[in-house]
Amino acid sequence: MSLYRGLLSSVLVATLAACGFHPLYKKDSADVAAVTSDFAQVRIVTVRAANPEFDRLGQQMHNLLIQRLNPDGTPSDPRYRLECDLSVQRERTGIQITEEATRARLTVMVNFRLLPVAGKEALYAGSEQSVNSYNIVDSQFASLSAENDAATRAVREISDSIKLRLGIYFQHEQRR
Repeated sequence: MSLYRGLLSSVLVATLAACGFHPLYKKDSADVAAVTSDFAQVRIVTVRAANPEFDRLGQQMHNLLIQRLNPDGTPSDPRYRLECDLSVQRERTGIQITEEATRARLTVMVNFRLLPVAGKEALYAGSEQSVNSYNIVDSQFASLSAENDAATRAVREISDSIKLRLGIYFQHEQRR
């Protein structure tokens, strides 16, 4: 049984190597994590919220991006800057006969651009979106807490996606 597992795992590794698969955060032969060193050169500009009601959510997004891209602190001499625009849309669903909503859907959208620190033309741009839903209950505090939790989940998912997409961009640029 263990012979078959060993054979299967070696075939799987050979197949992945043959198709050009490379781990995103792999260190090169000089023991330097290339993608993470590119992350360290990105300065995150304040996330702009389309509606002032969601400025706090923009701050949370900004802090999450700093944690993911610059865990060692803000770069002293950055090569890139990341600009993000955040918008939020609420939609009431689950309407009762009394026309009261019992469920809501929160859609958070972020458009982002990676620019050179001194330039205006984007090197890479994209958009991410996360849809989360929550219950609307009789307690206003509980409903607000559920909405805040859905928004926090959304910006966490989006910041992870942005990090992944930037990592793929940096890895692609290094291979050119």
